[in-house]
Amino acid sequence: MIDKKEIVELCLEKTQTRVDEIQVAIDAANDAIINDTKSSMGDKYETSREMAQQELSRLQSQLNQANRDLDILINLPESTNALVGMGSLVMTDQFNYLIATSIGPLKVGTETVMVVSKQSPIGETLFGKQVHDEVNFNGKTFKIQELR
Repeated sequence: MIDKKEIVELCLEKTQTRVDEIQVAIDAANDAIINDTKSSMGDKYETSREMAQQELSRLQSQLNQANRDLDILINLPESTNALVGMGSLVMTDQFNYLIATSIGPLKVGTETVMVVSKQSPIGETLFGKQVHDEVNFNGKTFKIQELR
C-alpha cells in the first residue's frame, strides 16, 4: 500500500537535494566571476563575465523555483478531502498521482507515483474530481478509485 507521508518525504528529500545542488552551482559561478575579474582584461573579459552573469541569473531563477516547490511540499495538507486538491494522493485504475509540485515519477516500493503540479495538464484534469469519477486524458479514460 502506498503511504502518502512517505511519498511527501521523498519529494522533500529530492527537492532539498535540488536546492543544495543549485546552491553549489551558484557558489561555483560566483567564484568563477571573482577569479575571472582578477585574471582577465579587455573584450574577452567582458564576454566571459557576461556569460557567467547570465548563468548566475539562470541558476538563481532555478533556486527560487526549487524553494517555492519546497514551500509547497512543506505546507501540503495532510487531511484527505472528498475532492482532488493540493496534497491529494489520487489512486486510479491505471496510474497514481500526488498533486503537489512537478517532480515526475517516484518509485515507492513496487509502485510508481506521478508527482504533478496543480497547473500541469493532468493536475488540472484531476483537480476537483472525486472517487468513482471517470477522467479522460490524452485519449485514455481511467477511473479514480481512492483519494488519500
